[in-house]
Amino acid sequence: MIKVSQKVTESAGLIAEIERRTGQRISDCYQCGRCTSTCAGSFAFDRPPHVLMRMLQLGRVQEAMESKTAQLCYDCMTCSSRCPMNIDVAFIIETVSNIAHEQGVKYTIKSMDRFRKLFLHNVRRHGRLHEASLLASYNLRSLQPRNDFSLAPLILKKKKKFHFFPPRIRDRAEVRRIFEELERDPDYGRGFGE
Repeated sequence: MIKVSQKVTESAGLIAEIERRTGQRISDCYQCGRCTSTCAGSFAFDRPPHVLMRMLQLGRVQEAMESKTAQLCYDCMTCSSRCPMNIDVAFIIETVSNIAHEQGVKYTIKSMDRFRKLFLHNVRRHGRLHEASLLASYNLRSLQPRNDFSLAPLILKKKKKFHFFPPRIRDRAEVRRIFEELERDPDYGRGFGE
């Protein structure tokens, strides 16, 4: 009788969990590379999207969870929209990241935890993302308050698109209610340090 290692069993369980959460079959990916060729963030990844998919197919889930790809994915959905097999690659990458958080996998890029917390706080407070306050709070908390000053001339040219003060939205209370409802869920925030 062949003994199956615990690591292989755990990997198979994690693959099954990723597929359950996403409704996608990882084995459907045939490595055409279109997801990677259209990915705007692949220059910053240690594993391009098609390689991350292959790692999952091979059961290298732990390595996928620790990758910069799972930490830095923009969630722009370009990879998903271009997949000839209609695989939601971005959702799979996001789910890998979420499971990594749930399992306590630490970010190799320390600033990502800080950014995620501040992003969620910003949306909760303003009802939508307000880039100026997110940028300011991130730089202050990173102890680099003048970090993006060189961008000021470019930002000021785009006055109509850039808001110094958060725009008023009608349903800010509804967004707060959604966050409050999420906080009642015992699993909420397990990866966000909240």
